[in-house]
Amino acid sequence: SLQSSGSRFDRYMRGEDVEISDAEHRGFNLFMGKAACATCHFPPTFAGLRPPFYNETESEVLGVTETDDFEHPVLDDDPGRIAGAIREGHPIYQSSFKTVTVRNIDVTGPYMHNGAYKDLETVMDFYRRGGGGGLGLDVPNQTLPFDSLDITDRDVTDIIAFMRTLTDSAALEVEY
Repeated sequence: SLQSSGSRFDRYMRGEDVEISDAEHRGFNLFMGKAACATCHFPPTFAGLRPPFYNETESEVLGVTETDDFEHPVLDDDPGRIAGAIREGHPIYQSSFKTVTVRNIDVTGPYMHNGAYKDLETVMDFYRRGGGGGLGLDVPNQTLPFDSLDITDRDVTDIIAFMRTLTDSAALEVEY
């Protein structure tokens, strides 16, 4: 498996000679608190791997759209985990997808399971609007709250700044 623990944020948390900006610090606090990102992207992996053993992965029903046209949204028709193993054939897994890490997110676009969102600002806009349900789509069992996320444009910028501190360029260099 790939391990990524040498990001600027990791080095800062270990007390190494690394600083994070005020915006990145605010973004971390928002990620962990008001914006509720960490309710699905659990530290230290910032993925859906459940502590304490990190051997089971959460999945979420978000109501991801086919494109980033939120004014005329169309729900993506990918069945998600329900089409997987027999034990996942329960209706709650309809349109449910693995909660991936936000580590190295600055270099892993486009985003979402279908690649519909080209940048992090679009991803944050989707979450701010309350996912598919918040866009007015019928999303049974949506795990993301339908109400809009009450965060400002500055909050979004700060959250993205924090997530970018999780990029570990050393983990991205591959030798063949």
